[in-house]
Amino acid sequence: MRPISQHSVIILVTVAALLAGCGPGATPNGSGLFVPVSRGAAGVVPAFTTPALIAFDTQNGALGYWPIKRGGGRTLQSLSGPLGIFSGYAMAANGNVMIIANYSPAEVMTYNVKTKAQKTMGDPYGQPYDVAVDKKRNIYALSPGSVAVYKAGSSTPSQLTCSHISSGQAVAVDNEGDVFVNGYGPSFMGVVEYPAGSRTCQVLHLRTELGYAGGVGIDPKTDDLIVVDDPDLCAGGIEGRMIIYPKPYKARTSIRRILGATYCAGIFRLDANSEHIFYSDSTVSAGFPLIDESRYPSAKAVGVYMNGYYSNGNFAGFTTIPNTLPN
Repeated sequence: MRPISQHSVIILVTVAALLAGCGPGATPNGSGLFVPVSRGAAGVVPAFTTPALIAFDTQNGALGYWPIKRGGGRTLQSLSGPLGIFSGYAMAANGNVMIIANYSPAEVMTYNVKTKAQKTMGDPYGQPYDVAVDKKRNIYALSPGSVAVYKAGSSTPSQLTCSHISSGQAVAVDNEGDVFVNGYGPSFMGVVEYPAGSRTCQVLHLRTELGYAGGVGIDPKTDDLIVVDDPDLCAGGIEGRMIIYPKPYKARTSIRRILGATYCAGIFRLDANSEHIFYSDSTVSAGFPLIDESRYPSAKAVGVYMNGYYSNGNFAGFTTIPNTLPN
């Protein structure tokens, strides 16, 4: 079983993000993205005339972005000033609002990229490193042993726990509000589900192939469950296996694809149209972080995003804009 420390390396070494603010005078274009009329302060240049991949820069505590394009990107461009956090390991998005899971101090931050308004909510149950938001705008923050649930508009969370999971790796929520956690427990590796409104978890009997647990997510278009793992234990073989499960999540109806990560695939996000998947990766032996882009659901490689060729692991957490709930 992979220890938490290695899990943290995989997530940090790979990807992530937030979206940040348009300066005063920014105006919406036909796609709903904001195009700046003038350059903002603090180096902020949000030129979102096309979809963007947003990431959290762990060196300066700010947001950056790459325009999404074939082949990927090599330079993380400035998007916001420092947000006052430095461990934003994962991110989700609800329209203009970015939701960031901050590992230390343990909290969840929301940041509106249009108004630049930000809000911080403490997590009393653990140190979150993944986050999801459902169609009702409820927020789910995953810590190693539990999920903090923030009802829309509330800063006081409730807690979901599961005896089958002691080391959660990723969290997701579907169109109906069911919550999924991919991770490890006593003699267990796989995905558990909390039916909507329930605090009781149940093990999903998916494929029993072994590997390191990676990401989990939902395709909003189809409500399919997507599970990513690493069959060769991040040792350089087949990494980034993606298995897509239509409801009711039977192994015989699942579709398996190989994303082909360089080192180890982890948390992932889909674009707004569910046509591309972006997943965390890194150079060999977690040298520096990468975000890989492939077509969904075919897994055909499209591009790689990095911050220079020697970025020293300075970004983590990511999402796309525009986006679709659940995210």
